[in-house]
Amino acid sequence: MKATLLSILAVLISLQPTWAENAPFYTWPNAHSADKTTKAEVLTHTESRLSLAARLGLSQFHSIGDGVNIYKLQMISSSSHRLWVEKTDVDGTIVVTIGGVENPDAFWSESPTFEIEDSPPFSDVGTLLKKLESQAGNVMESEEKSLYSNSKGGFVDVVSPVRKSGIELSADYNEWSKFESAVGKSDASKFNKRKPSDVDFFEEYMVLKSLAESTIEQVIAEKATAFIHLGSLSTIADKDGVNSQKYKVASKLMAQLLNQAIKATNEYPSVVGLIPVDSKNAKRSDNTDFVGTFEIKKTKRKEAPLVPNTEPKFAANEEDTSVVTPLQKNTNKIARPRPGCFESRDVCGNRTNSCNGRGNCIKSTTQSNCWSCICAPTVVKVGGANKTTYWGGNACQKKDVSVPFVLFVSFAIGMLLTIGWTINKMLDMGAEELPGELSAGVALVRK
Repeated sequence: MKATLLSILAVLISLQPTWAENAPFYTWPNAHSADKTTKAEVLTHTESRLSLAARLGLSQFHSIGDGVNIYKLQMISSSSHRLWVEKTDVDGTIVVTIGGVENPDAFWSESPTFEIEDSPPFSDVGTLLKKLESQAGNVMESEEKSLYSNSKGGFVDVVSPVRKSGIELSADYNEWSKFESAVGKSDASKFNKRKPSDVDFFEEYMVLKSLAESTIEQVIAEKATAFIHLGSLSTIADKDGVNSQKYKVASKLMAQLLNQAIKATNEYPSVVGLIPVDSKNAKRSDNTDFVGTFEIKKTKRKEAPLVPNTEPKFAANEEDTSVVTPLQKNTNKIARPRPGCFESRDVCGNRTNSCNGRGNCIKSTTQSNCWSCICAPTVVKVGGANKTTYWGGNACQKKDVSVPFVLFVSFAIGMLLTIGWTINKMLDMGAEELPGELSAGVALVRK
């Protein structure tokens, strides 16, 4: 009887769904510190998609849903982590996702900018990248260009604003001897050139080698966006296991080459995602949260960054260009909510578009459950001098002109008083009689 109960318990445990590991993502330049003590922000599938879209300048294709923590997204893009740069300065990004990484800490030495909670499968990551690629092509008014693909879902694609892009791969997939020369005969001996999973790794390794040596330089020169999605480590993990000597060597070689490729970016905006080995019985959330259900709009729309590399410039008129956050539901309008309090900080942030980026939602000290915007001034350098703009309104959507108004009125009143005093003084001087010394020398006119 006891043995039967233990058997049933073992079966129930084996049937219990397991959660996938988190997928760490790293961003450059200066997106994070190498200090491992800093804990990375953990994002949901929806928040991860919004973060990647905003970093690529594609947030106009995405909207915020319920439950999105916009403060968490702002945290990973704040000045202490990563400054979002204006699209006029940087027109492209290099995105690399590596599937089948068993131990991210051993694979990459730096700390991640954020982690995707309950990592989506490698195939879903590829689906999202393909959609982002189509959106980038729409924004740049350019067709996507495929440089490499394999039957396991791996690919290398680029989107360039240059009409006739010269970006190419110089990888040679036909000569195994070049692979042996690149990794050394000792490491190359762990692979079989007749085994499909090993051939996939050989091809992807040579592709990444070409990217590091020449192709990334071409991407930077054209200010293009590159999508690099490689999953041969996953195939080796499935076929040989993550504890096999082959997997350990393959993981080491891929990590070394990826580090070389990131160094070749030379501070060009880059994103690296390490996707864990897919768990066949892992319980996952609705994958539409990650890949999205949106459609491509065939109109080119300009999109502004979440946090620009200078202090943000906001305007409410048509002559100025408004800079709004990519997390707003409508990127063309400044939020103008009705007066009143909001029941929570998240509701306040969503209703006011996070105070339009000009302040913070603060809880009232006099009323319970009352959150409202406290506006902060913005400073912009104009001609070498700092120009300070003050904001007001329930969503910090209005310019506070009280200080300039008081100065202008005070100056105008002062000028009017000065002019009036001057005129009055001149009239008084004209009415006075001349002194006797001067009037004695004046000849009388006889009539």
